[in-house]
Amino acid sequence: MRLRSLYVFHLDTGACNGCEIELFDILTPYYDAERLGVRLAASPRHAHAMAATGPLTRQAYYAAKEAIKAMPPKPRIIVAIGTCACSGGIFYNGYPIYRRPESGREGQEYPRRGGIFELVQDLRDEGEYVGPVVYIPGCPPRPEEILYGVALALGLVEKQVKGEYYTEEVGFELPEYPIEERIRLSLRERLKYVVGYFDRERILEDFMELVAKAKSAEELHGLIQGYCLKNPEPRVSLAMRVLEREFLRLNEKYGWEVKGSAEAPQSEVRGLQVSADGDAGPR
Repeated sequence: MRLRSLYVFHLDTGACNGCEIELFDILTPYYDAERLGVRLAASPRHAHAMAATGPLTRQAYYAAKEAIKAMPPKPRIIVAIGTCACSGGIFYNGYPIYRRPESGREGQEYPRRGGIFELVQDLRDEGEYVGPVVYIPGCPPRPEEILYGVALALGLVEKQVKGEYYTEEVGFELPEYPIEERIRLSLRERLKYVVGYFDRERILEDFMELVAKAKSAEELHGLIQGYCLKNPEPRVSLAMRVLEREFLRLNEKYGWEVKGSAEAPQSEVRGLQVSADGDAGPR
């Protein structure tokens, strides 16, 4: 569809305002987007296109979905402005970011999935019509790049590159580093979601000392229970439980010193409080 003018509704899904500054810059007399027929709409009900910014947080997900559904049935053009809106950016696997269950949160998938892409897929799965999606990456993208993307949506310019999809499966190859260091770094990365930076290194060192003493998974579990009894702080106990489960998973995947059939307690991490005696219960 060739549009002579384009009414755009701006949708912020959790942006830092960097992309917004560049977006509103194209409306100034210097860039003058109105010469292309582009104007901001006060309501999605009057908009041909939706200019989305931000990585799409969980809190913004439902409001963003209703805003797109409120647009006229066609053309419903989506313009994803900024790397966050295109793929989630550096926040793509963070806990406040919306991710479809099939997208996973391992952090090793390529291309990265997040941002408005997840919302568009949900809408199409529900049978809602969504028109062309224009992705304008950048952190933030320059006003000239945003204008080019809008001109592309209007059909005023041609695409300079064609889309490519990578389907070749590339297996994960373990770097040529000691297994011990690889596991330690993985545990350190997992621990940052539980405790702060100041306590992370101390807790990790204490856990690695327990691993060095243990000769089996059962013995490691007993040492951790004793550690939790001596350190009654709930967050420390919770961190040790998380490290235990993650270590046993990595140990099974890569193989290392601690062997055994015992599994760590499968209590949920979120919403639990570990008491001094090692029992977990709801907050």
